[in-house]
Amino acid sequence: MSKNRYVFDAVLEGFINVYEPSGKFNNCCFAFRLPADVLEQAEADRDELLTWAKTKVDNPNRIALNPAKWDDEGLVKFSYGGDTGRPDPVYVDTAGQPVEKAVLKEVRKGTKVRLIVQQTPYTKPAMGTTLKVLGVQIVELATGNGAVDSGDLTAEDVAALFGEIKGFKASDPAVRRAPSTEDSEYEF
Repeated sequence: MSKNRYVFDAVLEGFINVYEPSGKFNNCCFAFRLPADVLEQAEADRDELLTWAKTKVDNPNRIALNPAKWDDEGLVKFSYGGDTGRPDPVYVDTAGQPVEKAVLKEVRKGTKVRLIVQQTPYTKPAMGTTLKVLGVQIVELATGNGAVDSGDLTAEDVAALFGEIKGFKASDPAVRRAPSTEDSEYEF
């Protein structure tokens, strides 16, 4: 496994659009939380990466330092595609098969996933690190797909890193009603 690369289980949170770029910022996006052990490792790796980045700038004391891409609880908001210029992550099911584009349209908050995330440094216009989601394995679809590009990882590379586990398979869906988080009564 590559240095500064993390593979972990997560649940998608917040506003989720993984189908096609849209909205005010013309992008795709989702949010997830780094587990405590991954958060600890990411913070240690960030320190190392920033130390390395300081060696690549002319005057490290005069360059601004951007905050980490996660908050205190490990929440990461990730956007890609469209106007961002960031490549789409590869989406696969639990058998390692690419997920169809039509399935990605249905991905919602609460979808359980395994993620491959790479932390990389940058030095312009300020200095910091960024998190790039390279692969998403849908373990339990809450009610979406598409593998276009993941940087240097192919769909086969992502499938090999994840392996095969029990759960959602695009070729054999097992749909069930998701537990509701909303009140059954609606007040005007």
